[in-house]
Amino acid sequence: REEFLKASPDDPEAPRYRQEMEELAKQRAEFVLGDARERVDSNPTDLIAHFELATALMDAGHHQEAIGHLQRARNNPSIRLKAMSKLGQCYVSRSMNDLAAKTFEDAISELTAMDSVKKDLLYNLGTIRETMEQKEKALECFKQIYEVDYGYRDVASKVESSYGQG
Repeated sequence: REEFLKASPDDPEAPRYRQEMEELAKQRAEFVLGDARERVDSNPTDLIAHFELATALMDAGHHQEAIGHLQRARNNPSIRLKAMSKLGQCYVSRSMNDLAAKTFEDAISELTAMDSVKKDLLYNLGTIRETMEQKEKALECFKQIYEVDYGYRDVASKVESSYGQG
């Protein structure tokens, strides 16, 4: 149906197909969420299960409920940084920008190499700093990315426009 809609977005059947796809997506999300809840209920000490439940909650738009599960999940070293990134995103969704910034900063401080995870965290931190009207601190984040990856998202335009070279 997705392929059909891409090829024929104006077809008379398109609205019905879109509605069916939305309903199927909701059913899938409910199934994934229910399954994740069952895994946490059956093994409450499984931090990866908490992370997966938090991810399902976020996908379903339940960011506030995901926070506690992500706080627990960050105690697992193998998913710590992913959990911290998602935790920061939950804080952003709740307009708790100071907590989001601190969470992103804490995660960044644990990384030495400029990999995709660190770039994503820096970008999120820079975006939060912009929202908080901390333009210089935001620019510092974007410059760190710019130094190693000119093509990352819209970092080049953000950095270059700060020099008047947009």
